[in-house]
Amino acid sequence: MAADHIALLAPAKVNLFLAVGARRSDGYHEVVTILQALDERVADVVELTAADSLSVICDPDIGVTAEENLVHRALVRLGEIAGRAPEFSVLVHKRVPAAGGLGGASSDAAAALVGACRLWGLDETAAEVTDVAKSLGADVPFFLGGGTALYDGRGDSLVRRMNTPELALVIINPGEPVPTPAAYAAFDRQLQDAAPDASAMIDAIRSGDPEAVSAALYNNLAPAACTLAPAVNEALHFLSQSEGILGSLVSGSGSSVFGICENTEHARTIARLAAVRDGWWASATSASAGGITEVEGR
Repeated sequence: MAADHIALLAPAKVNLFLAVGARRSDGYHEVVTILQALDERVADVVELTAADSLSVICDPDIGVTAEENLVHRALVRLGEIAGRAPEFSVLVHKRVPAAGGLGGASSDAAAALVGACRLWGLDETAAEVTDVAKSLGADVPFFLGGGTALYDGRGDSLVRRMNTPELALVIINPGEPVPTPAAYAAFDRQLQDAAPDASAMIDAIRSGDPEAVSAALYNNLAPAACTLAPAVNEALHFLSQSEGILGSLVSGSGSSVFGICENTEHARTIARLAAVRDGWWASATSASAGGITEVEGR
């Protein structure tokens, strides 16, 4: 790694379990979630290069100004606590669908924090860095560690990390974005049953059995996502009818859906069918025990 440049892999995630509860006094909802990082096949690459000022470019462009980009906000806030000017030219190679419930923007922000810490010689595991991550969004702290983890509070307070199960996954994004605020607003308008606790999923992950994990999948934001974007329900139906699928679910607030497959070949076949037959963005992937990692040779 050159002293003035670093490139990092920023993986996506899925929610194996997501139970949204009541709205809190601060306007957020109580959230219990189990997040699972994905491998390098569903990931962005974030490159930081020392420069005279801070700039952020996404390739391809996602229609967000540099100042509104979570990467920009992450570096500004880290600079404030570090007492340094965040003078970086940042290039984000976008491969994770935006506004898709896969945490792409949050992972990019976490990668920017890790990259700046390494270039500046700071401790990326320091509490101050985690606090910056929390201030940016609920999923950002998770990506600093990645793997498999249970969070509560607003979805940003780590309860425990868990061993990562071996899961062959297929991810589909039907191309109809679901803004997270709209999903929560729709959730609030719908009559809700009491959500289960996460114990069944925790036990399933501990067992390492993909069928047990599939049986414990849960997301009570899914009905809201399907209401806002009918294509989400279409993608779920496609997965449920696909050969080799053990279970399927909406990830986060949507619009991406994922399926746990019997094996990697089924995952590849389903991804190809989704892309060719329906024109959806799709990828085979697997559960990853890692998080933000450095990319050599970029």
